[in-house]
Amino acid sequence: MLKRQPIWNSSDYQEFKCARPLDFSYRNLESLDELNRNEKTWPLSVRGTPKKGRQSKRYRTSSFWLNNNHFKHVNGLKNLTNILFEKTDYLSWLDLSSNRLTVISDEFLLFPNLSMLFLHQNNIQNLSEVYKLRKLKELKTLTLYNNPLCMGIKYRTIVIRMLPQIRKLDNVVVVSSERESKKLLDKDTWFHLKEACPEEFSRQFNNSGAMVNQKLF
Repeated sequence: MLKRQPIWNSSDYQEFKCARPLDFSYRNLESLDELNRNEKTWPLSVRGTPKKGRQSKRYRTSSFWLNNNHFKHVNGLKNLTNILFEKTDYLSWLDLSSNRLTVISDEFLLFPNLSMLFLHQNNIQNLSEVYKLRKLKELKTLTLYNNPLCMGIKYRTIVIRMLPQIRKLDNVVVVSSERESKKLLDKDTWFHLKEACPEEFSRQFNNSGAMVNQKLF
């Protein structure tokens, strides 16, 4: 029996990764439903529009730009990509920066090959929201700066501990000394994590019974 090769090793996947992004940035969009009614992209002078498959009539790219709009949520994102993209599972770069998001959507978890996720300049409040992204094993680059959740002094350390798979956070490479840090969780972060994902939280964190100053991993 032949061993199945990882998707990133396929020439087909690499072609999609090198393709132009599907760009709906700077459109003053408030809902993803608006894209179901109008597929016309915002043409860039340099990148242009990605090609469509001859038979599928859907875009052959793995990059989706939705930045600089007014989205408060991304409900229906998976369904939209099924309509627009030839291969939804190939989606590797999603840019939702400079919107009005308040949470990290579970919809992101439906894209197993997502490796770059831009969420900076939104209104995401709770640091515990980041823990959801732990399930995205291919996630390597993440931006969260200019969100309220970044205000804590231990923000970067906690995110790196939550997401051991990432290599770059807020455009800064994660170094080994950051992964080895023993900084502690504050009371509020501990509470939100326990409330948001109690089952995974109990497995991944060392819960000694106290809520304050728990060690990360």
